Amino acid sequence: MRRTHRRVITIAGAAALAIAVAVPSSAAATTTAESGLWWFERGNVQAAHDAGFDGTGVKVAVIDSQINPDVTGLRGADLTLRESSYCYDASGEPIPTVSTDYVAASHGTKVASMIVGTGEAPAGGAPIEGVAPGVELLYYNAGAVLDGVVGDDGGDEACLQADGTDLGDDRRFGLDRAISDAVTDGADIISISTGSLTDVSQGLAEAYANDVVVVAAMPNDDGIALWPAGLNGVVAVQAFGEDGMIQNGVNGKPNLSDDVAIAAPGIRLLTPGSADSWDAQSLGSGTSYATPIVAGFLAVVKQKYPEATSGQLIQSLIHNTGTKGEHEPQWDNAAGYGAASLTGMLAVDPTKYPDENPLFNADDPNDPPSLSMVNEAKAALGQTDPTAAPSSQPDATDSPSASSSMTPWLVGGGILLVLLIIGGIILAIVLTRSSRRQNTEQGGNHGR
Repeated sequence: MRRTHRRVITIAGAAALAIAVAVPSSAAATTTAESGLWWFERGNVQAAHDAGFDGTGVKVAVIDSQINPDVTGLRGADLTLRESSYCYDASGEPIPTVSTDYVAASHGTKVASMIVGTGEAPAGGAPIEGVAPGVELLYYNAGAVLDGVVGDDGGDEACLQADGTDLGDDRRFGLDRAISDAVTDGADIISISTGSLTDVSQGLAEAYANDVVVVAAMPNDDGIALWPAGLNGVVAVQAFGEDGMIQNGVNGKPNLSDDVAIAAPGIRLLTPGSADSWDAQSLGSGTSYATPIVAGFLAVVKQKYPEATSGQLIQSLIHNTGTKGEHEPQWDNAAGYGAASLTGMLAVDPTKYPDENPLFNADDPNDPPSLSMVNEAKAALGQTDPTAAPSSQPDATDSPSASSSMTPWLVGGGILLVLLIIGGIILAIVLTRSSRRQNTEQGGNHGR
C-alpha cells in the first residue's frame, strides 16, 4: 500500500554526534524544562492514563544502544534487560547492556524514558512521564558507541561479533537477531530508534508472522534511506515540533521521504540526563524520540483493545491521525498519513478494520521482507494459510510545511542545540523509486 521498495545500492559513510544541553536547576529554568513536555499535553496522554490506559499488560521491546536504568525517571519501571548485548568490543569482550557512561547510554536511556518514564523528577527538574508507563519494557542492546564514535553507517559497524566481524555465525547482524529474540520473548510492539544498511529482513518476517508491530525511526536528513525504517511493512516515524512543522535535516531542507508512514512529536522534548550529569535534564530532538512515542501510543491502544491484531493497530494508526477524527488515509512525503493521535485511536475499536498491515507490499518479491519470507516464517509456526493481501495506497494531498529549525542526525535521532559533525555526507544511490506517489507542495500543519 505504501510503496514499491527501492533498493539501496551504495552508501558513503558519515556520522554526527550531538551534545546535550542540561537544563539548569533554577526557578526560571523549570519553565524551560516544562516546555519540553508540550508533547505530553498535546497528545492528551494524561487523560488516557486517568481513564486507566497506560499500556498495562502489553509488552514493548526497545532495541537500541546501552542504557542506564538507574536514572531518575526509570527507577521502578517494569524494565527487563537482556544481558549480554549482541555487540563485542575490538578485543572480543561482550559490551554490557547497562552503562553509566553518558555517551554510550544516553540515547537508549532517553528513548526508553519516552515509553516507561515514571514521572519522578530530579531536584529542580520537571517530571518526565512516559506514554505507556504500565507496559513491560523488554530492552535489547544491539548497537554500541565505541570511544564516542558511532559506526560509519550509524549502526552495526560499531556492533562487532566475537570474532571482530559484523556478522554472527548464523550470518545475521545483531539487530536482526535482536528482533527475532524480542519476538520470541513475547513482544507485542518493537521500537527501533537506530538505522543502518544491515539486513534485518529475517527478524522482520518473524515479527510479522507472529503478529508483532515494528516501529522504526526515519533518518533525520532528507533523502537518506536507512533500514529498518525503509523496509517493507515497518511503521517509519517522522518528527515534528510544537508548531506542528516537521523537522529540517542538517542540510536545511525539509526531512521528506518516500518511506515515512506517520509523524509524532520529536523536537525539543525533555529528556533525562546531560553530558554534565545524569541528574540533569536536556532538550532533545529527532525521530529517535518520536518513534517510542508512537510505539507507546500503540501499546495504550492495545491495552484497551487487546483483541486487535498488529495489522488492525496500524490500520487504526493511519485512519485516525490529527484531530479530525476517523477518516480515509491520505499520504504525503512529509508526515506520511499525518500526526499520530492517541485520542483518535482510543475512540475507535480497531477490530473493525481489515486484519492486514496496510504498509506491507505483498506484490514485489524483492521488497524485503517479501511475502514468501513471511509465509516461510508462518509455516515454521505451523500456520496453514499464511497469506497477505496487498492493497493500494491513497493519493497524497495537502502536504505539511517543513520546520525551519535545524536538527542533528544521530542514528535515528539527535539531541538538540549543539551539533558536532564528525564526518562527510551520507549518500544513498537508489534504484526503482516509487512511481505512484505524486510530488506535494509544502503547506499545512500536522501537529494539531
